[in-house]
Amino acid sequence: MKLIISFGFVIAAICSTAFSFAQEIMKEPLEALPSHWSQMRIDEPIFGGQVHVVETGVKHKDTIVLVHGLGYSGLRDWMDVIPHLETSYHVVALDLPGFGESDPTSLQVAPQKYAQLLKWLIPQFSKDKVILVGHSMGGAIVLRFASEFPQQLHKLVMVDTAGVLNRAVFVRHMAQLPNRYDWLAKYQNQFGFIDSAVTKVNRFLNKISRDVLTQLDQLPDPTLILMGNELAQQYVYKDRPTLNAAIGLINEDFSEAIDDFHVPTHIIWGELDRVAPLRTGKLLASQLANAELHVIDGAGHVPMKKSTEQFIEQLDLALLHSPKTNNTLDVSSANTKYPEDLICTGTENGVFSGHYARVVIKGCQYITLENLTAKSISIEQSEVTLSNIHIISDDVALNVKQSFVTLTNIALEGSTALRIEKSTFDGAGVSFIGTHEPIDVVADSLLYLSVSRQQKAGQVQFLHGVSQGDQFRLR
Repeated sequence: MKLIISFGFVIAAICSTAFSFAQEIMKEPLEALPSHWSQMRIDEPIFGGQVHVVETGVKHKDTIVLVHGLGYSGLRDWMDVIPHLETSYHVVALDLPGFGESDPTSLQVAPQKYAQLLKWLIPQFSKDKVILVGHSMGGAIVLRFASEFPQQLHKLVMVDTAGVLNRAVFVRHMAQLPNRYDWLAKYQNQFGFIDSAVTKVNRFLNKISRDVLTQLDQLPDPTLILMGNELAQQYVYKDRPTLNAAIGLINEDFSEAIDDFHVPTHIIWGELDRVAPLRTGKLLASQLANAELHVIDGAGHVPMKKSTEQFIEQLDLALLHSPKTNNTLDVSSANTKYPEDLICTGTENGVFSGHYARVVIKGCQYITLENLTAKSISIEQSEVTLSNIHIISDDVALNVKQSFVTLTNIALEGSTALRIEKSTFDGAGVSFIGTHEPIDVVADSLLYLSVSRQQKAGQVQFLHGVSQGDQFRLR
């Protein structure tokens, strides 16, 4: 029964944010395409069906290939953008198998397999390198494609890429309530007590949902069971392509792909994305070797439809310019001088940055550490968010006890990189380098790791999964 409940929570979290799921049920008519766009259905060898492709702007030399995300409408998600692009580029857009006007499939799909389709499809329309643009799931697909077939690409643009984070973390984000709402914004800005009340209520509710999901995360993963059973797939996925693709997406590990990645990349993200957190954009911008992040203020998960003018502005910049990388924390001034300790006790809502000798946080809630270096950090009975931090220690770099911590783009170096006790640890893009032990679990703890790695004696291991208990063991 618990396994069924767990599966239900996963599916509910996916479908609650996918408007397309309702479209699949209602089978709403697809919007008519402009008459001057060439449309074709092509037999493809990867899924064994026909793929629907549109082409326009054929007189232009440079080719842009557009890959949509989850949603019954498929390539029509780009309807507001293609008219702008076709004035300067040869544009190719496709309905991925299972979506739009392409043939359906009831077997498991995933970014890896869709990338194989692009490998076959792109040479049908261009003999030269192309610019690949992907949104949401399409962002994950083009990320996978670029890692495996970089020779076919001139440049990559990812828009609000879904997935990448560990499945449990991705689902947890979609289940969280925001601290601000568009319809309340003018009142929250005018009356501070409203802003404070909304924040407190939502933090309380988010903690409850987090605790429930934490309990469910300790059960066997039902999506993995489904992915390994073709008979079940044919039953569960019938007429449900969004569910099929979503499960394939959240179970794909991009750790190795991101580690060895050299295609120039622009990342465009809606600031208020409720499906794919901005955290993922920051993770990608930091972990990819040649990438730049562009954030659209006030935009959500589908900026090309909801914030079209601002999106086109950012897309044009990405197409015309090379990415400006700024993904390394400057530790030069921290190597020779650590001016003071940072001590936080019994407070809320603090934000800290800078260079410190020690950072000690005890009994503090909703603390943020960002753009920070130190010789050690100790966190006890606290809730802390850490981003863009580099710790170099002779002993334990990060000590976490009875706390909930969220880390993004962190480097921990020490005799022991992390020591954790009775805590929950959500780390994305974390590097654990330990001369003695990279990760030491002292007492029962839950660790969610996304696109991370540990290193000991020169040996590197990628980390993407969940560890629960009094030993570090990913599953």
